[in-house]
Amino acid sequence: MKNSKDYETPLINIERSPTSLIIVIAISSLIVWFAYYLLAQINPWGFLVMVPAAIFSFQSLWMLLNPFAHVFEDRVEIKQSLFSNKLWYFIDIKSISENSKGSIYVKYKDDEVEPMKLRGIKRSHLPVLKSEISKRISK
Repeated sequence: MKNSKDYETPLINIERSPTSLIIVIAISSLIVWFAYYLLAQINPWGFLVMVPAAIFSFQSLWMLLNPFAHVFEDRVEIKQSLFSNKLWYFIDIKSISENSKGSIYVKYKDDEVEPMKLRGIKRSHLPVLKSEISKRISK
């Protein structure tokens, strides 16, 4: 049976920062090495360390294969990690602003302000993300 929901192609992909990817891969490698070391020493704690090692390894692989954000026609999906995904629909957004430090804030139609947590975004793609959101809001 065919799925009724088709895959929607994103208009723009916003990439991750190479520095954050290197940090996540380094932490993952250290935990995996430590788990291997404990298992090689026939230490039963090695099995307990394998659980976070597997989670961190899967997280780093997921971060390598998925972009930071997708911009669609009606929404923005920000995927900082495997466990934190955020959706913003352009219908709900009134405006987007930036403070002096470079943080981006979303103002909803009910005048609620929410900061966009953009840790791990490629710095050159930050203005692209802001301009795309502004362009989609104005439509």
